[in-house]
Amino acid sequence: MATRKEIADRVIAKWQARGIAIDHTAEFQALLRLWIAGDISIDDIRRRHLKMLRERARTAKRN
Repeated sequence: MATRKEIADRVIAKWQARGIAIDHTAEFQALLRLWIAGDISIDDIRRRHLKMLRERARTAKRN
């Protein structure tokens, strides 16, 4: 079975090849590292990433 790192690398490469934007921020990369380490679930990544995106949108509106 592939490791979580291999899975993440494969999914990211596939998305990039299809032109899907990938979040390369330090915050998202930290979430990805936590998932690879087995410390959080993929659902946790999704929830936390959506929260980060909402906060970025709020911050952008204020500026």
